[in-house]
Amino acid sequence: MHELFLTTHVGNDDLQRALRILQGYCAMSPGNIVRRRLTFEGPRTRTPKGIDPGFITKQPQPKILQWRGLSEQLARQSYVLTLVYDVDREQFGQPSTQPDESSSLGGDQVSDYDQIPGILRWNDLPDPASSRPVNSRLIVSIENEKGLLSVMKSMNHRFVYGNVVFELNRYLQLPPNDSPLGFSPELPSFESLVPFDGDNKWILTASALVLDGNNPEQMQKGIDELVAVKLDFEGCFEFQAMDRHIFDPRIKFRGS
Repeated sequence: MHELFLTTHVGNDDLQRALRILQGYCAMSPGNIVRRRLTFEGPRTRTPKGIDPGFITKQPQPKILQWRGLSEQLARQSYVLTLVYDVDREQFGQPSTQPDESSSLGGDQVSDYDQIPGILRWNDLPDPASSRPVNSRLIVSIENEKGLLSVMKSMNHRFVYGNVVFELNRYLQLPPNDSPLGFSPELPSFESLVPFDGDNKWILTASALVLDGNNPEQMQKGIDELVAVKLDFEGCFEFQAMDRHIFDPRIKFRGS
């Protein structure tokens, strides 16, 4: 599946104004979602192995093609993968139920978090700049899936920290700790989270999914929809196709 998208920034002081504009444009109230994103780095090797074929064949039929397609991508290049979990504000600041020595990605924590359904997201490097006025990239999004932490562990992925959909995101980081590569299922208080961006800006994305990225008609339809959005918001938001390397998820390293 291909994702077409345009991106812009919104200052924190302009957030409420941006929400009112989008609410009027879409004729709907915005939904507020808090999600935890776990980022995993693939093995630093020139010969990655992809996903165990035995695991793929055990998946429900509708998801086999997704897992197989993801495995093909991971077998040719190591990437950064993201797991996304919906969380409630009430989950922040709850006392830990795990012993201190389990601050790393241990077996008990993996087992506990594996019971929670999440989304496995892989993005390719966006396509090179062309006559298209939008960014486009190949994606795999496997949703409502349990056991994702075990999958990451089995693949040696290391924990590191209409049709148009509008997403207004701000990324927050956990406060610094003594074990930056560790993983804990407990969340600190929400107020202790630190904005990833020093200026506390929000990222506004308008995106459209295209089932077959090799179909020119489907791609053009998605492009036309996003171009129309860009024109509609001129003077309010400066939507643009960004430098594709900003979104590069590939693992770069110097081989011996």
